[in-house]
Amino acid sequence: MSAVLVARDLRMIRRSVASCFELKISHLEMRSSEVLAVLGSNGAGKSTLLRAFAGLEEPTAGEIVRQGQGPVTMVFQRPIALAGSVLHNVSIALRAQGLPSPEIRRRSNEALEHFGISKLAARPATALSGGELRRLALARAFALEPAVLLLDEPFDDLDAGGQETLSRDLRQAVAQTGVAVGVVTHDLRRAVLVSDRIAVLIDGQLRQVGERNAVLNHPADLKVARLVGMSNLIPAEFDAQGLGTIDALHSIPTGQPGTPGPGWIGIRPEHLKVDVGRGEGTAIGEGELVEFSSDGLLATLTIAWAGQTLRTHLVAGRGLARDLRTGDRVSLALRLEDVHVLRDSPQGEGELLPMA
Repeated sequence: MSAVLVARDLRMIRRSVASCFELKISHLEMRSSEVLAVLGSNGAGKSTLLRAFAGLEEPTAGEIVRQGQGPVTMVFQRPIALAGSVLHNVSIALRAQGLPSPEIRRRSNEALEHFGISKLAARPATALSGGELRRLALARAFALEPAVLLLDEPFDDLDAGGQETLSRDLRQAVAQTGVAVGVVTHDLRRAVLVSDRIAVLIDGQLRQVGERNAVLNHPADLKVARLVGMSNLIPAEFDAQGLGTIDALHSIPTGQPGTPGPGWIGIRPEHLKVDVGRGEGTAIGEGELVEFSSDGLLATLTIAWAGQTLRTHLVAGRGLARDLRTGDRVSLALRLEDVHVLRDSPQGEGELLPMA
C-alpha cells in the first residue's frame, strides 16, 4: 500500500486567552486501501490533525504532502442534508464538476449502493434518520472518488448494531475503491471495528502508530496502554531473566529478559484466563471475585489478586459465567505471549526507559 498523504514535522499551535495547545507529529502517513484510526481522548488534537490533513488549517511548521491522485474529502462530525432527494444530495457535487450526466448517474448510484441506501434515492434527504444521514454523507463523499477520505467521529449517535454495519460497509467500499481513509475517534471499540492501523494521540503528541493488533497488544507506554484498553497494569520488579515479582508470594514470568529493575506488566483483560484445569497457560495463583457485571454478551469479572484489581471477560450465560458469585475464589492463568512488559519511569508518567 502506497502513502497518499504524509505529515512531516507537523506543528499546529492554537492559542487562546487562557491556554496554548500544540500538536506535534514527526511523521504520519495515510495509505491507499487502508483505514487509519486516530485514537485519543477529547482535547488530544484529533480534529486539529484531521483539519490539517484536509487543508482547512495551515500548519505552524512542517508540511502535509499529497502523493496521490484525486481529491481529499472530509465528512464532518455532524453531517448535513441539503433540500431535495437523497440522489440529488449525492449528485449535486458531481454536477459542480461539470461531469456528463451518464457519469453523474453512474457514480451516484454506485455510491448509494456502497452504503446500502439505494432504496432511499427518491426520499427527501431532510427526512432521513441519523444513521441514514451518516450513510448519505459517506455516499456523497465516495461519489467524488477521493484519494483520501477523512471522517470525524463517523459512528456518533449509532447503536452497536449500526456501528458494526456501517463499519462493514465502509471497509467493503475501501477494498473496492482503494481510497485511503482516516477516522478520528475517542472510542477504542470504534477504532478497533474499522481500522487497519491505529495512531494514538495524547496531549497533542503522537505516542504510537502501528498495525492495529500491535498497538493493542504492545502499547508503547502506560498512557497508551490505558487508552487502548490494557486495563491490567501491574507494578513489578524484574530480574535479568524477565521474571516480574509483585510481592513475596506472587510473580509473573514474562519470557522477556532485560535489565533488572522496576516496570509494569500489562495484560489485556481478554488474555487473563480463569483457570479451570484445561492447561490454558501458566498459573499465577488465586484471586477473589469482587465484582461481576454483564451486558448480555460479555461478563466482566473484577478480581482482587496480590493487592491488585484485575479484570477479565467471559461469554455471558455460559460455563463459569453462570455459576460464579462475588466472593468466590478463582484460579488465574495466562500465556507468556500475552504478557507485555513496560519499562516505564517509576512515577508512571509514560516515559519509556531503554531496554536491553
